Amino acid sequence: MLRRLMAGNGRHAVRCVLPDAQMTNLRLHTTITTGRPTNTNTKPRRRHMQSPSTSTEEENLLRESSKLAQQLKALEGLTRQVQDSIKEKENEMTRKDVTRETSVGIAGGNDKADPVVDEKDIDDVFKALGIFGSTAAGEDGSSRPALPTEETDLVHNNQSEAEPESLEKTGSREEDNTVIDLNDEKELLSLFPVPKAYVPLPESVTSVLTPEVLSNITQEQTATWEPVIDALLSSSICDPLSGSELASQADFTGYDFHQLVATIPRKQKEPLVEKLHELALMSGVLWGNVHVMNDLLALCNLLPNEKGKLLVEVLLQDIDLSSNDTSDGGSKVVANATTKAILLNHYARLSDVGKVREYIAELDKLPDSKNPMKTSPVIYTSIMQMYMRLDDYDLAKETFDTMKFLSMATSPSPRTYTSMILLDTLHNNIEHGIAVYNEMLDKEVKLEPDALLALAKGCGARRGMVDQGWGFIIDYYENGYAVDSQVMEIMMYLAYVDGDLPFVRGIWMNICETNTKLQGRIQLPHAKCTKWLFNTYYRVGDIVELARNGTSHVPVGLRDSRVRAIRMKVLELTNFNFHEQAPPLLPMVDFDGSDPKLMLGEARALWKYLVQRSQEVGEGVGGKAYLGEAVIEAYLYVVGRYAAMETFEREFDRLTVFDGDGEESVTIEEPREGDVDVDADADADAAAVNDDTAARAVAVPHSVLPAGRVLRTDRLYNLCMHTARHQACLSFAQRIWTERGRYRRSTAFQALSVPDQDAADFKFARLMLSVLTHTGDAGDAYKLVLSSQNRFVWTRYHLKSLLMLCERLGYTTFARELDRVVKRGHKWVRRQQRRAA
Repeated sequence: MLRRLMAGNGRHAVRCVLPDAQMTNLRLHTTITTGRPTNTNTKPRRRHMQSPSTSTEEENLLRESSKLAQQLKALEGLTRQVQDSIKEKENEMTRKDVTRETSVGIAGGNDKADPVVDEKDIDDVFKALGIFGSTAAGEDGSSRPALPTEETDLVHNNQSEAEPESLEKTGSREEDNTVIDLNDEKELLSLFPVPKAYVPLPESVTSVLTPEVLSNITQEQTATWEPVIDALLSSSICDPLSGSELASQADFTGYDFHQLVATIPRKQKEPLVEKLHELALMSGVLWGNVHVMNDLLALCNLLPNEKGKLLVEVLLQDIDLSSNDTSDGGSKVVANATTKAILLNHYARLSDVGKVREYIAELDKLPDSKNPMKTSPVIYTSIMQMYMRLDDYDLAKETFDTMKFLSMATSPSPRTYTSMILLDTLHNNIEHGIAVYNEMLDKEVKLEPDALLALAKGCGARRGMVDQGWGFIIDYYENGYAVDSQVMEIMMYLAYVDGDLPFVRGIWMNICETNTKLQGRIQLPHAKCTKWLFNTYYRVGDIVELARNGTSHVPVGLRDSRVRAIRMKVLELTNFNFHEQAPPLLPMVDFDGSDPKLMLGEARALWKYLVQRSQEVGEGVGGKAYLGEAVIEAYLYVVGRYAAMETFEREFDRLTVFDGDGEESVTIEEPREGDVDVDADADADAAAVNDDTAARAVAVPHSVLPAGRVLRTDRLYNLCMHTARHQACLSFAQRIWTERGRYRRSTAFQALSVPDQDAADFKFARLMLSVLTHTGDAGDAYKLVLSSQNRFVWTRYHLKSLLMLCERLGYTTFARELDRVVKRGHKWVRRQQRRAA
């Protein structure tokens, strides 16, 4: 056997090579050990009159013999392991052969390949394997044993590994008399392993949970914690009378509750907050334990504002918020610094500035080492987000600067930097956002994808910064972030601002195709993407006018090689026929809008398609109608720029509803059936608009407005003024001016604050002045300015075009009076600045 081990036989064989002298000593040692036992661990006594050299040689010999004896003992143990392993493999092969033969025999094999096994042979085989259970008797009265399965093999393998000593004492498996009744359901379930939670739980929790309850949390991906909490609420933890072995059960402590709360994933905590509160209350761990109270207060921040506020107010009745560290002898829980920090975060989420400042003053009384505001950026981040919700940009920016310069411990986190960049983008302060971005690069703070996308969109909103916006998109690609629909929308926005119509159409069509494949049906892009597509049609007209004046414009997608590569890839993937109900865009990848008729025709066809699809889809994202005011406004801008004025008036009357009285019903002016087609000629359009009998009044509630129709607001009236100026139609401008005067008496307009009403009126007056100046009506424009000089602050910037018109026409008196209006406005502005200072 030793030679086989040296040769490497067996799974755990070890090859040993010994020198010749050692082999001689090994044979000598073997001879000694086979005779009378010799104690190799004790030093032998030296014989009388023995020479020193002989004694030294004998000691060396005994020392080597001792070492070889230890090696031989290790090899003997290894030999037993190899033998057991070989025996186990042989038993496994035997079980597999028996399983194959018995399964074929019972199923009824053929005479050639699958002979039928006799029942007695099967019984003998299962007795040899140690399984003596039998099933119910068959028709012939004989009992048929159950076939071995993977579960039974696993059980026997585990038993053989867990109890090797018992098997050596009792002998082979043939002598095992353990009987398992496979008809007994409870005994059969004992063959399977007991389910265990995928995370460690306190002993007091696992001791009261049954295997059925634990089976809900065996896998992290499919874990459901609600049945576990329900079981704890009905267990002896909350009801001591329900436990049968209370003496051996571990006590449920406050730390166990904290560990349980920390174990539950955040997304599953929100529906369990009230049950966790009940568990802390019924188990008794809440009273006198500030750490449990802090856990409960932190859980309240996961609930909606109103619900969380009510629950916090209930908990505050049992909290002592005094600054003393010791209790006053009552039953309340004494709050610590963590408690006040959680409450500060809670009131910051509720935007309660008074309470936030109160708790800040409480925390400022603590030493710096114990003040959580000076040891962590969490509280300052909550305060900054509170000011963001209150739309107080200055205080949010001040809080962000405080975090940076207070201490290293309160340095903003990547999430805080991203929040500041988002706030800068919303308030059109992209310069500060870029400065924050550069600061993140200098400090090597991890860039979040939301920050890069916000910077890209913010640059697109500022004139002349589209190139930098595309630079942030390239950085997004280089960082390896996933390209999803949000990234495609930002790219579409930049392409729209840049007037790159082929790129915009390609991205819009790719988003539609991707959404359709994911949903299995036609799924339109977001309404804002459709708005940008219509805006791009309008933007192309501006580029054409600049080209006529000698100013050329080349989009970034054609100038920058990196952006051009993205653009080419998008256009290659554009498929206009991906579905039988695909949007009706012209199947031209490089359609740049050079032909206004084709562009207007595509816009009209797309609008009809959207009206049809919106009726099928219904409400869009967030419960809002897909064809809302923004999309209708963008479409009317395209019609007003490229179609005749009569066509625009008819579309405006068809798609918008006047609400001048502010009552529950409105009047919808609908053209006759023959006038619905927007492709009719200009004469028919004019007849349809001017004929008073072509419209009929229909009273309908606001909530049942037809799809694709909206109430007229200031935005739509301003749109009409832009169109009247472009079309040089003074009569339509006068009609809108009169109608908006009636609109000012509506409930919607009167609900605005006085400053907002003045701002809206001043903007509309400037647009009316632009129409009058563009049409050369200097007299009416002059009267408009003089009649409103006591209400609006007219500056030279506002009156520049009118002053140039008066000089060109020779109206010197008008020019002098307008200069006086401008000076009067400057005096009023300086007076307001002194008062503000």
